[in-house]
Amino acid sequence: MYKILCSFIVIQLLLIGDAISQQVVFQLSATEDPIHDAIFEIVEVRDNRKKGEALGQIYTTAAQKSNVLLGNDINAELKKYFTNSIRPQSGKNQQILISIETFELSENKNAQNTAAGELKLKFSFYVKGSFEPVHLLDFEGGMSYRRSIHRTDLVQQVTQQALGKALEYFNEWIDSQAFSNRSLAKSVKLIVEDGKNRSGRDTVFYDFDRALTWKDFTDRPRTGSRYNAVIFTSLAMEGKPFVEDGSIVMPLFIKVYMLPGQSWVKNKNDYSLNHEQRHFDVVRVVADRLKHSLNSLDVNPENYEALVNDAYFDAYREMNKLQELYDGQTNHGLKPDIQEKWNRMLDSALKGDWSELEMVLKGESL
Repeated sequence: MYKILCSFIVIQLLLIGDAISQQVVFQLSATEDPIHDAIFEIVEVRDNRKKGEALGQIYTTAAQKSNVLLGNDINAELKKYFTNSIRPQSGKNQQILISIETFELSENKNAQNTAAGELKLKFSFYVKGSFEPVHLLDFEGGMSYRRSIHRTDLVQQVTQQALGKALEYFNEWIDSQAFSNRSLAKSVKLIVEDGKNRSGRDTVFYDFDRALTWKDFTDRPRTGSRYNAVIFTSLAMEGKPFVEDGSIVMPLFIKVYMLPGQSWVKNKNDYSLNHEQRHFDVVRVVADRLKHSLNSLDVNPENYEALVNDAYFDAYREMNKLQELYDGQTNHGLKPDIQEKWNRMLDSALKGDWSELEMVLKGESL
């Protein structure tokens, strides 16, 4: 969160004019020097102060103070002023919401015909999208002034000047942040790759050029288990987004691995080793399908995290389902004919032909 504190100069406004009515209503005029080529638009203003609250009280005569209002509706009045104060670039711009947290005017009488006043502002700026607005920064500013009591119109000028300063600051801030702030990113680029990891004693990563050996099964066999061998395989995805040239770049590294310390074997033979290797192959195929799904996603800054997570969890569920189907249909490798059918299907799937695998996922038998 960004929080800006600004203190403006003291302005001397010692002029003489006609008295104003007891309730003062400011109507903001269009600025003579709007901000050109703005990369944002003010689409909404929300007053978070107490409903119907006046801006404060100012002297309208030497003996009387009056409430100050900003138009008939402060939200509408400010939105009109801010909209008229910028000239956005053509094309897609950031949609900005301004929340009014503080807007206070107070005055004290210095002499019979002069008043000293102070204006305090606090605005919160948000970027709007399809979901909840995202907070960008808070702006706090203040302006002190002195005026002739009869010139209440000069308080309006001070107010308008302070509003202009707030808008100018936000324009400078958003220009400086446009290419590096995730909240302002306009697009997302996913980079999906296999993780570059070296196998070691604790973890063996899938490698097309390195088949499993019984040396990769280092846990102590479970003597009470009815299985001859058990392999612990899994799938992981990791990555950390960053912003580059106004776009979110999301590198996603897919890891397929087995844990030797949680994998074991009783009687070592080639047939059993092949069965365990195929458990590993299942995870590799699921990882390839996950990569395909991720590369097919239609992502934007608002939905990419949810869509990426959904794709990963769908793949994880698919992995568990295939492992259960594999062991269930082969009876943990005790049905050689079915085992051979899975061998052929997985060989095809590893080459990118998923037709038979998708039939199995739909409940059809090999």
